Amino acid sequence: MASTPEAAARPSAGGQSAGSSANGWSNPLALELAHPTPRLSLRRREQLTGLLSVAPAFALVIFVIWWPITRSFRYSVTDWNGATATWVGLGNFRKIIERGELWTPLKTNLIFFASIPGILIISLIVSVLLFEETPGWRFFRSVYYIPTILSTAIIGMLMRVMFAPRGAVNSSLRSLGLDEYRHNWLGDTRTAFAVLIFVFYWQTLGQGVLIFLSGLAAVPADLIEAARLDGANWWQRLTQVLIPLLMPAIGFFFVFNAVYCFVGLFALVYTVTNGGPGFSTTPLDLLIYRKAFESGDLGYASALSVLLFAIVLVISVVQLKFFDRLSHD
Repeated sequence: MASTPEAAARPSAGGQSAGSSANGWSNPLALELAHPTPRLSLRRREQLTGLLSVAPAFALVIFVIWWPITRSFRYSVTDWNGATATWVGLGNFRKIIERGELWTPLKTNLIFFASIPGILIISLIVSVLLFEETPGWRFFRSVYYIPTILSTAIIGMLMRVMFAPRGAVNSSLRSLGLDEYRHNWLGDTRTAFAVLIFVFYWQTLGQGVLIFLSGLAAVPADLIEAARLDGANWWQRLTQVLIPLLMPAIGFFFVFNAVYCFVGLFALVYTVTNGGPGFSTTPLDLLIYRKAFESGDLGYASALSVLLFAIVLVISVVQLKFFDRLSHD
């Protein structure tokens, strides 16, 4: 009769178990049957798989983002030249206030921040026109996103050539007999800001249309049709039906571009105006770059970075709470 696993696990007549040989070696199969290895549950295996999957990305975020941020906080209270760091306490922050170098770059960032509602409205109107399939919508739906996928450096160099004193804009004005409107566009602060805002709008339009079209795709078609049957015109449907339903998308667009206006203007401004004329269009991130890599004052640049981090954090928290309240109302 075949022996059962219980019988195999019991000691034999000679005082040895069935899983043990005379020379003391164990039978692995018998030991596994006698002492089965505990298995992980399906839920536990899925949790471990998920943790192992995100671990590389999490480690990358720590070493590429959070580690430099913590180092910036550390060096913001030192006189650091890249090799040695001497403790100065709040000296760098006092120096920033006393020199007054913070206010002009901050004004540049705030000008871009104040321009966000304009591109938001333009993107929203274009999105609704595309959503309602107005004449020509197929063509514009194919080309509106092209500026967004281009490199900011490429767009900046293109605009710098176009708005140069002998660029395409002034040449076109001269050929049309409008010589009095020719201008040194990038040599005057007001027109330089106008060019920068134009480029910002042109590159951001595709992003905004994509976000709002995604939000409009979730709006029930029968709701829009009911508003149309009730006599609501296009503007009433936009302001009283679509915008309230798109408030989460509007909040995301506004917060995303608000952060960009404080930490993402470097490439655009550097390639179009290089912060000029003078320093009138220099944003905070370009000032940090110049202090760190052109002046070598890394401790001072770290203090500016900490202030920029605090400004962006406060603005983001305020906006998130504001749009969260609007969405629930």
